[in-house]
Amino acid sequence: MATLKALAREAGVSIRTVNRVLKSQGYVGGETRRLVEAAVAKLGYQPNLAARSLKTAKSHIVAVLAFASDEPRMAQVAALERHLREAGYLVSVTFHLESGDGKQGARVVRELVGQHPAGIVLVGSGQHDPHPLWHILPALVAPLSAARMPYVVLDPRGEPAQACDAVKIDRGQGVREAVLFLARERGRKRIAFFGPTDDRTRLDGYEAALRVLGREPILLDFPGLEAAAQREAGRKLAALPVKARPDAVVVHADPIALSFLAGLHDGGVRVPQEVALVGFDDRPAAALAWPPLTTVAQPSAEIGKAGAAILLRKIAGERSPRGGWSQVLPTRLVVRETT
Repeated sequence: MATLKALAREAGVSIRTVNRVLKSQGYVGGETRRLVEAAVAKLGYQPNLAARSLKTAKSHIVAVLAFASDEPRMAQVAALERHLREAGYLVSVTFHLESGDGKQGARVVRELVGQHPAGIVLVGSGQHDPHPLWHILPALVAPLSAARMPYVVLDPRGEPAQACDAVKIDRGQGVREAVLFLARERGRKRIAFFGPTDDRTRLDGYEAALRVLGREPILLDFPGLEAAAQREAGRKLAALPVKARPDAVVVHADPIALSFLAGLHDGGVRVPQEVALVGFDDRPAAALAWPPLTTVAQPSAEIGKAGAAILLRKIAGERSPRGGWSQVLPTRLVVRETT
């Protein structure tokens, strides 16, 4: 592994000059900077963050505690890691996929605090977790606050009983926009919702749009999380007389929408001619469906980037801005061929 001494020898400069270039501190002439950068590239130099932490008594590790491992969450973590790495931090990820009542999660948080990282990031639970992260956030945030540990929560979904510093998604806004699009741009009269009704993050937006339109909600029976049961629900809707079934369905998430779409195909329903369909997430499979699925895209990369920016400011000791650290990011309707 290349050392500062080796870099200095290769570039023909002092170790102090190499340090200035690597840390972007102090003045270094353009030609000298190019020599050092060429030496870094040639020797493949990588800074030893652990050694730097020992020398400066300042950690360069950020601990991530993830309560889900689905595609949107991993996209958030990937963007977070990229932006933190660019700022000189390494990211260590721990998975705790059973959030439960929060006691075990709080124990893991305390263990991470005991490792003295520069900061900690909590990544929200999956959409089908029976114990969504926001229910247990007070138990998780308490040890972070007690230790004065810089932290941020990525997309907790819902409103925790205790305020926390988080980057959130306005899922309700996305569903509301989708329903109004179906009504106003596609002329759909009977717009139904298909998904779990105990998760209000989408349902609130659906009901808000129908109030604007002056219509009553149509909540399709949700059979649970098994794809086969969701497909069967699509078959059942297809078997209804045309006048008795909805002409559009907004679905809680893309995987559910794809299962439901398969059931509509099984029943011979033409999509979107007879029934339009909108998912939520914009997962890669949505664009590959037949027909390609219209969906509400989550800003996963933007969530990770925003979370990294907040955490870096907190690590630097900046004061909380007016209104607090939390941010709410909008979704985006991606119109494809199912509408």
